[in-house]
Amino acid sequence: MALLRKNSRYYLAAAAVLIFALLLPSALWAAKAPQPVWPHEKSDLNPDPSLAFGRLSNGFGYVLMHNEEPKNRVSIKLGVKAGSLNEEENQRGLAHYLEHMAFNGSEHFPPGELVQYFQTIGMRFGNDVNAHTGFNETVYQLLLPDGTKESLEKGLTVMADYSYGLFLLPEEIERERGVILAEKQTRDSVGSRTFEESLKFFMDHAKISYRMPIGTEEVIKAADQTLLKEFYDAWYRPDNMFLVMVGDFDPQTAVPLIEKAFGPFKARSEAPREEELEKVVHKGTKTFYHHESEAGNTSVSIETISTVKPKPDSFAVQKKRVLEAMANRIVKYRLDYLKEQPDAPFTDASIGSGLFLNRYNYSSISADCAPENWEGSLAAMEQALRQALRYGFTQEEVDRVQKEFLANLDTAVAKAGTRNSDSLARLVVRNVMSDEVMMSPAQEKELFGPVVSEASRRALHKALRKAWPSSHRLVLVTGNAAIGPKGETPEEYIETVFEASARTPVHKPEKREAKAFPYLPEPQEPGKVAEEETIDDLGVVRLVFENGVSVNIKKTDFKDSQILASMRLGSGRSQEPAGKPGLAYLAPSVFNKSGLGGMTHDELKRALAGASTSVGLKAKEEAFLIDGATIPKELPLLFQLYSHYLRDPVFRQDAYDRSMKQFEQMYDDLSHTVEGAMQLHVMPFFAGTDSRFGMPPRDQFMALTLEDAENWTAPALRSAPIELSIVGDLDVDEVKSLAALYLGSLPERTPLKEARGVNIEFPSGESRLFKVDTKIIKGMVLVAFPTEDVWDISRTRRLSIMAEVFSDRLRKDVREKLGLTYSPQAWNHPRRAYPGYGYLAASITIDPSKADEVVDVVKKIAEELAANGPDKDEVERALAPSVTSIKDMLRTNPYWLNTVLSGSSIHPQQLEWCRSILQDYSSITAQDVAGYAKKYLLNEKAAVAVIVPQQTN
Repeated sequence: MALLRKNSRYYLAAAAVLIFALLLPSALWAAKAPQPVWPHEKSDLNPDPSLAFGRLSNGFGYVLMHNEEPKNRVSIKLGVKAGSLNEEENQRGLAHYLEHMAFNGSEHFPPGELVQYFQTIGMRFGNDVNAHTGFNETVYQLLLPDGTKESLEKGLTVMADYSYGLFLLPEEIERERGVILAEKQTRDSVGSRTFEESLKFFMDHAKISYRMPIGTEEVIKAADQTLLKEFYDAWYRPDNMFLVMVGDFDPQTAVPLIEKAFGPFKARSEAPREEELEKVVHKGTKTFYHHESEAGNTSVSIETISTVKPKPDSFAVQKKRVLEAMANRIVKYRLDYLKEQPDAPFTDASIGSGLFLNRYNYSSISADCAPENWEGSLAAMEQALRQALRYGFTQEEVDRVQKEFLANLDTAVAKAGTRNSDSLARLVVRNVMSDEVMMSPAQEKELFGPVVSEASRRALHKALRKAWPSSHRLVLVTGNAAIGPKGETPEEYIETVFEASARTPVHKPEKREAKAFPYLPEPQEPGKVAEEETIDDLGVVRLVFENGVSVNIKKTDFKDSQILASMRLGSGRSQEPAGKPGLAYLAPSVFNKSGLGGMTHDELKRALAGASTSVGLKAKEEAFLIDGATIPKELPLLFQLYSHYLRDPVFRQDAYDRSMKQFEQMYDDLSHTVEGAMQLHVMPFFAGTDSRFGMPPRDQFMALTLEDAENWTAPALRSAPIELSIVGDLDVDEVKSLAALYLGSLPERTPLKEARGVNIEFPSGESRLFKVDTKIIKGMVLVAFPTEDVWDISRTRRLSIMAEVFSDRLRKDVREKLGLTYSPQAWNHPRRAYPGYGYLAASITIDPSKADEVVDVVKKIAEELAANGPDKDEVERALAPSVTSIKDMLRTNPYWLNTVLSGSSIHPQQLEWCRSILQDYSSITAQDVAGYAKKYLLNEKAAVAVIVPQQTN
């Protein structure tokens, strides 16, 4: 189900449902037992011993887990085993509508108070408070700022209100209607339309094909209290719901609080009858064609789907999935190799198999390509699949996949002690919904390590063949390929191409020996340290070698077995040649696809099989960055990779060709969406048409050459100043030694210097209308106010709070009062490399006909804030979630790497910023924000961009 996996991001539920079997919610057809049971109670698998399972006498279940990352935070999730599949024809969209109504009035939180309450205790709507609706699940989410009894009690009160205390007031239903219609419009896209049509084909027009969670416009417009309450009472029942709590709290304290909150919860109607999902039966070869001229590329795929009887989770079930996953990974190796060949017709390819809704086994192999290459890409997928099904795998391939899977099991165990509470809570919900047993990483290693180690060529070949029953093949071509009349319908012609490929002989896979890495000789002598400094209060060690290379080191305990690094060199995008716009995108793409001088990209991947270390180049505003990630035992490998990329870089023609094909497809996509217009038109407009902002015009980008990419990037790799920052679960002395050997021994580098770009002219007072060639009726309004660059950090922090206040007013005025949008937002964007340049922008996705009205509302908000400033309550509600987020952020490796250490050799003030951040934010007042609002929120200086479809008047 490649298209299902690819396009499911357009639906909150389908994102989890359609990728792997481990992500799939539980089935809806089984008759309810008098008392629900947990997955492990009907399995031979034991659950993670750190999970505490409980159930109240009314059938309401709960799962508790103590976990201490992030410190103090507690993730609470409420699962309802009901979604769009539970809706009748006249209810399509009510499960999602009901989810919205949970935030609009309940027993303990009158309308309009819930979000504000969360803000006052340090929670941000969207980040810490959210919900989603899927095909057969609705999940509510809270991320509490602390695990005190008071906070737990309040959080459980909220969840209990969701369960049985919603008011569903007619006036609130009416007000929310516009928001949901706006959300439906926001989610409309070429991808979502393709997804829906593909689902009908896959599922042979079964009920699920017509149960998108967002619902139908007819039902949304007709929904009233009676309809919503009927669905609410039917499905929000104690025996159909459960609670998950993971975080820094005492589970024993939580149990009586759960009993108090959910003990009174009673079913409000008889249990509804749960329908068995229809049988889907395909035979022979069936083809499907869906043309979307506005798609960025064409997708071809070959699929199977078959109906199976639901089974309890078991070791046998999980073993089957492990072997399937290993077999699929080997086929993916082959697809990746084919992708890198000069004559490859496709730009990306994937393979997968799994269980959909615990009812349908599926397998899929797919590729993305240019429209003119769909025939070659389909043939390549057919032949790659048939080759694997007929001849199986080589021992070298099996050895490689075993290394990788065993390494993944080891790494999961090493990282287990500092997993994120919210991620764990999501995992618990996912497993309960999918009727699967959640095990600890140690349990999974003990059980499945032997399965991986003992997997033979024969076993993996058998697993692949079982995943691809020979009874049928579903062949799909979707996207921008226009399959014209050739005496056949498009579907007939697709079958002709498929059958022609099936007659093409395939041969046994050739054995390819892996090359050895590292291949360059080790440096003979380590470099000498010219300067060394220890910053005790920050736990930072700084080195400068005699050759000019700087190294910043910080040991942390935030994440077990995680080490992150960033090598900074050159001047980055701010110094991109004016006549070569887009090099900051092209050069890293080519570099990262090229491998090394002595190894192709594919050869390097094979040489590093089983390793958890990676590096990649990107061009940021102030510098090139080669970011790296590793684990403690592979720290030498990280430095060896850095050394090789600096000493033996290469820019290959095939990597350039592949990159340009992908960028061409990207431009096709951007040119037909309002979001693409942001990159192509609005960002350059806000920067006075400077080519270093947003994406350059297509013709200019496509004129870039391989030599352009190499000539811009290679000098930085050869001689630019180097600053390496590295943080995480590391040994400082080991880092010093490795840095001395691999970096300190390099030829002398030029001194570090600050990258300063040109002065940017903000288009004060200007307005632009950008029209997009699309049939999707959706628009966007952006209003930007010029502010400043980042370097006055006190000002930058206060402007960020001003943006939070602005966002909250947008939520109240544009979303809640007017119902004109789903998710409005404002943000402050100060730049680092461009003196004095930055802006605060508001962005709202809208019905194109409402553009002028929304611009007026945004300007009215700015006018009121500039004239009167925010009130104290607004600022406090903006500050509290920000402070909570900062406390979390201070205990993350990415913060210390990217915000504090990287660039600190040039900007030492960054070290002071981390010292002052909490105290400074906590000291921000309404008067501070009012002063900046008066100075910067000036409508006469605002720049307005409106994006609408071409046909809009």
